[in-house]
Amino acid sequence: MAKLPTAVGLSLCEQVIIEEKTHNVTLVNCFMHRALDHFPSRTPFIVFAHLTGGFGEVPLDVVVQGLAELDEIYRTSLKARFAEPLQTIRCTVRIRDCEFPEPGKYVVSLFAGGETMAERKIQLLLKE
Repeated sequence: MAKLPTAVGLSLCEQVIIEEKTHNVTLVNCFMHRALDHFPSRTPFIVFAHLTGGFGEVPLDVVVQGLAELDEIYRTSLKARFAEPLQTIRCTVRIRDCEFPEPGKYVVSLFAGGETMAERKIQLLLKE
């Protein structure tokens, strides 16, 4: 039976660089606010978290919701495989086709087995 992991942080960024020799991770242009030219708008980004303490195959979901009504505007699903509970894996999800309908506050959530593991609130503004 699968054991759900714990998320160690959740970041939203434009790029993830993994150094070839050390496998160290650099997150580039992490954000909590963005100014966009128009709405509705698509703005690609990456959801990044470390997951630990899991075991077996675990279903993951990344969900984007508007904060005002908690209306879901985007969802993608994937699976993580943990060989043993002490393993830490990198969860890197590229979001390309999430359309934000209007300026405002949104929440990006990471779920494992249907339970919230981590979330990040963001605010999108119209460029002036």
